[in-house]
Amino acid sequence: MDNVYWLSFKEKNKDNWHFDPSIESEDFTYLGRLKTNFAPLIDLMNDDKNFTEYIMAQQIKEHSAELSERIKGFNEWGFNEHNTKSLQITDSEFPKIFEPYKKFAGFGDCKVVALKQYPGQFLPWHHDMYVGFKKEFNVPDDVKITRYSIFLEDWHWGHYFGAGNKIMHQWKQGDFLEIKPSMHHVTCNAGITPKLSMTITGTITEEFLRRQKNKNFEIN
Repeated sequence: MDNVYWLSFKEKNKDNWHFDPSIESEDFTYLGRLKTNFAPLIDLMNDDKNFTEYIMAQQIKEHSAELSERIKGFNEWGFNEHNTKSLQITDSEFPKIFEPYKKFAGFGDCKVVALKQYPGQFLPWHHDMYVGFKKEFNVPDDVKITRYSIFLEDWHWGHYFGAGNKIMHQWKQGDFLEIKPSMHHVTCNAGITPKLSMTITGTITEEFLRRQKNKNFEIN
């Protein structure tokens, strides 16, 4: 269903993507499988007391006009404060556990977030605006930012990730991908177990590009 948010986004990005759901297109890049001992992180994520609840489709006073319009769009699509919850832990809260993940990508400024979605929860159709990241690190608009999404456990029934016209499922622990800039994507748990994932957001550096090229994805 079109609304002001979606119509505006399509107009601004009409030269960047086809906006045709019938076309097969490669709208994210699968990069490989990170090899490391995930146990300390998984143990941390087993206790909900370690998390902060985040609600994606909730209006707050501090939102910009652009972000408020996007959330209004979510609400019109049927998403609300009840079905867009995720539990999140950041690297600033448990730096020792998260430090290896920060280092492996080779970003400049970097933020790592571990996410837990319970059954029935969505991160609805959206593109990454990096508002919080830019504010935290005072990143200028002309600096390139990207994000890795990492699956922390093997795929389970009802767990899905999609970007543009491409769907990811049946992943293995450590599989990770990069989404094209301004590409709308969604992640949901329509299954029977919690869905665990991680995002690593950062400014692009020569070291980041070198590591991608060499495909050396291992944390010792």
